[in-house]
Amino acid sequence: MNMMRRIARLLIISLVSFYSLAIFAHSEKRSEEGAAAIYLGNEAVLISTPVGKVLFDPFFHNDYGSYQFVPKGMRESIFAGKAPYDDITAIVISHAHGDHFSAEDTLAYLQKHKATMLVAPKQAIVLVEALDESGAVASQFVPVELSVGDKPAKQSLKAIEIESVRIPHAGWPNRKEIANLVHRVSFGESLSVIHMGDADPNDIHFKPHKEHWESKKNNMAFPPYWFYTSTQGGMILDQRIKALKTIGVHVPIDVPADLKNHGGDYFSKPGEQREITKSGLGE
Repeated sequence: MNMMRRIARLLIISLVSFYSLAIFAHSEKRSEEGAAAIYLGNEAVLISTPVGKVLFDPFFHNDYGSYQFVPKGMRESIFAGKAPYDDITAIVISHAHGDHFSAEDTLAYLQKHKATMLVAPKQAIVLVEALDESGAVASQFVPVELSVGDKPAKQSLKAIEIESVRIPHAGWPNRKEIANLVHRVSFGESLSVIHMGDADPNDIHFKPHKEHWESKKNNMAFPPYWFYTSTQGGMILDQRIKALKTIGVHVPIDVPADLKNHGGDYFSKPGEQREITKSGLGE
């Protein structure tokens, strides 16, 4: 009788272990199924996954006569929380320039969507805090204050992790006072994307963070298009970031000839979409 009980117990343990492994494997697979990047305008991108959703640089009102605005209908859907813009985990801001960030729009959105967090440079948070009624959404602020050369800052929000590095704005050493952040957002263990803001394409900024770039597999990166057309920019993408797939952003409405000739993938029309996969080959 004791022997029968031991055998039964071993069978139960084996079945539970097998079931647990099956659930884990299924969960890992689901974390990538349905993952996509949807282009909104300029550097605004929605990352949608079963684990969570992030909006990069979604609100701005200055196109500097060159860049793509987020279309009115798309903006209205974002504010209304209509699919696929529902259940946004976080708005993530690269820097506080007028073609990337609007404090007024950000406040209005957070007032309507109380579960959404704002991850942004302290410079951007201060602009929201200066507005009336901002105190009501202060608990949604996640300010990131970094100096050039600091180690990455890390935030955990629900099921996603956001790591931020301060990389100088393009045109460095001019505009060195602008806190431009390169964010890596990880959705579970097997999917990470990098949004680079207006990073300067000089390896002097990226080399010190070699361990950070290589600490995770980067499925997709969104560099400003000038990384494709500059000498060091291409090297940074290939040898530092090493993303499985890159998609250029901040592309002028009149797409530059050198970008067209480069052959790299880029977003230029709102509504364009790319699948995010392990191989980086999804379209």
